[in-house]
Amino acid sequence: MLGADDGAGICGFLWPTCSRLVPCNSSDNSCLQSNTICVEHPQCDDRPLCYPVTMMKENICPPMINKMNLKWKLDFSIVAGGNGHGNDLNQVTTARGIYIDDDKQTIYITQYNSDRIVGWKFGEESGEIVAGGNGQGDEIDQLNNPSDVTVDKKNDLLIICDQGNERVVQWSRQNQIDPKVIIPKIKCNGVTIDNNGNIYVSEGETHSVIRLKQGETKATTVAGGNGHGYEPNQLNNPAYIFVDEQYSIYASDHEYGRVTK
Repeated sequence: MLGADDGAGICGFLWPTCSRLVPCNSSDNSCLQSNTICVEHPQCDDRPLCYPVTMMKENICPPMINKMNLKWKLDFSIVAGGNGHGNDLNQVTTARGIYIDDDKQTIYITQYNSDRIVGWKFGEESGEIVAGGNGQGDEIDQLNNPSDVTVDKKNDLLIICDQGNERVVQWSRQNQIDPKVIIPKIKCNGVTIDNNGNIYVSEGETHSVIRLKQGETKATTVAGGNGHGYEPNQLNNPAYIFVDEQYSIYASDHEYGRVTK
């Protein structure tokens, strides 16, 4: 099977010797020779090669991307901030984790050095403080260098990694209940939630991801936790995390420059 440059792919016999095949034009993967097509032929060369069409059968193989068809979509807009660094509500400074709630048309932004979470409605010119904002501290109504935020939609709660205070806290989005510590004594980096309302937290000190099931008070380790290392069962200071619909956990393994599943 040989990958072609036309977006379709080809299958062909491998009878022609490698020495007969000429490299494709490197700028656009084209072939100057008549009755040839640019293909990927790893048995002969790492570079794409021009292959005789008489040796080809069916258009059923995986394609090779044509460089001439690659385009960068220039669709850029500022959705929050853009007014310089500062603590005004039309500014964003030291932003860390974010959460986008399409239902409420709001983006939630953790502002690390400002010790607060800001909710920014789509299309608005400024945001509003939805958690913290009462100075840096360890009181229940304060945050200390928050690093990430997610939303428990079922219970209408913000779940926040309060990194400087080494805890995970919840805040009501409607201010109907007081803030509450739900996971104490944890050097958290990132936080997310699955479709069942289970909370996942990445922890730098234990190089692990833990899960707190809905309605429970004790968390369990679901990834890592075997010391820091490069083995498949290890992490090294995992940062931001994501859980998909199949409950697979994706972790940005900060110190090793990789994303693991």
